[in-house]
Amino acid sequence: HTSTLLLSLYHTSILRRHFPSPSPPSPQTRYTAFYAARSRLHSSSAIILQTIQYTELLCEMFFKRRGGENARWRLVVVLELIKAICRTIMFWVSGRRMVIEGLGTGERPNIPEQQQSQNAEDQQQQQQKESAGDQEITVKEERNKEWNMPRTGMKLPVLPTQDGQSITDFLSKRVICADDIKVASQLVRKITSYQGQLAEMMWIARPLIYALAMQKLQSTAGGKKRSYDWRPWLLGFGMEVAARELGKKNVRERTIGGWRGMTGLEKEELRRRGWGMAWWGMRGAFYENIT
Repeated sequence: HTSTLLLSLYHTSILRRHFPSPSPPSPQTRYTAFYAARSRLHSSSAIILQTIQYTELLCEMFFKRRGGENARWRLVVVLELIKAICRTIMFWVSGRRMVIEGLGTGERPNIPEQQQSQNAEDQQQQQQKESAGDQEITVKEERNKEWNMPRTGMKLPVLPTQDGQSITDFLSKRVICADDIKVASQLVRKITSYQGQLAEMMWIARPLIYALAMQKLQSTAGGKKRSYDWRPWLLGFGMEVAARELGKKNVRERTIGGWRGMTGLEKEELRRRGWGMAWWGMRGAFYENIT
């Protein structure tokens, strides 16, 4: 499974270079691709972070089998330390903006279909020649209906009048929002207050603190107490909640309009982090005692 994920990531990066997607990229792809192209340090940190996320489970299983729980948690601490360093680099390189993980590759583009035989190519060429005359006439008619804008030179397309396409469907495909025309760096606001920066650093450090607490518990306690002790879980979950509440308070005080003043990418990232809190139900003492 780990090899499949890494191979898929490599193939996607190749396809994006040779077969760019015709559809406009998502705000997350635009943002991550902007900083990946702007800073080699940011790009390297994102690659290391993604690689660790794909391989950490396999490494944990290997170390647990070879050295037991103590070796496993020592490895987890090292991995979480590297991840925290990568996220911190991404945070500062981006100008103290919310950490948005990703490599800027986006979705895998569609590969154009290749002709299976020479006969199929000949048949297609023949069909193109037969319809060339009709297409030229149609194109000329459409161009005559188009209107050239005098200042910009851009052409306004012809509104649909046939083929069963309504004007509503035609316009809905061309609707854009504020995030679509923003510069990529403006899709996430700078965190200027110390309160907001503290919230982001707490969110970055929370898995490392939890791993350190679990490692210490494994080395000092024995038996069932290692798994059923609530202290590491309460420490990690408490940092998660505290970081989220500080972040919300910073948004209310520093952002014009509060939640409504945030960009779509910021709202999406906060929702993703909120759903990520559900994973605490599958960790440590909560899993052993309740789940």
